[in-house]
Amino acid sequence: MATLENLRGDKSQKSVAQLVGISKSYLSLLENGRRRMSLDIAEKLSKVYEVTMDDVLKAYKRCRLNED
Repeated sequence: MATLENLRGDKSQKSVAQLVGISKSYLSLLENGRRRMSLDIAEKLSKVYEVTMDDVLKAYKRCRLNED
């Protein structure tokens, strides 16, 4: 099962963060399961990653589970 970092692929955190309208550090915290993600951010990430919002939310959940 993919994580947010896997979904990002070869795109840089900086470029994704700029496209989504968040800071690089916030994206890093999301990828490490240390911040909560809003549905608005999930929707924007799904567009950038060209996957469904469900895929993004499942990947985020996996990040959160790995944090515990």
